[in-house]
Amino acid sequence: MRRTLRTCQSAAVVAVATLALTASAETPNEGICVTQQAVACGAFETCERALPAGMNLPALMRFDVAKGLIESRHQTGEVRTSKIASSSVEGGALLLQGLDEHHPWAMRVNTTNGEFTLSILREREGYLGFGVCSTKILEAPKQ
Repeated sequence: MRRTLRTCQSAAVVAVATLALTASAETPNEGICVTQQAVACGAFETCERALPAGMNLPALMRFDVAKGLIESRHQTGEVRTSKIASSSVEGGALLLQGLDEHHPWAMRVNTTNGEFTLSILREREGYLGFGVCSTKILEAPKQ
């Protein structure tokens, strides 16, 4: 059975969704992320793995903690925005949480290597996204 993320086309995937989050102790306020792999699981069913587009998950995400927003872009061109309800830094990771169309999502971004894990929950099914984020791509080129 092929699963797609229908109503919860969460901007979180981001986010997401830090291929080189700064190695300093400073936590990034913004980043751009790419989802590389997706997993969908229904209650009491076998989980499926696919590319993000196969499950209607966003290919690209951009988060801005200061503005409290995460924006996603799907391969179809659709752009969505979700509010970041909470953010914190714990154990070497930036933790983001929010709701998209009444469905909770959470994202953990490793602040050393930029790898992220994203979860999106719906009634009797859940989605995981895995990928990498970068803050370096957002920096202005040095002259």
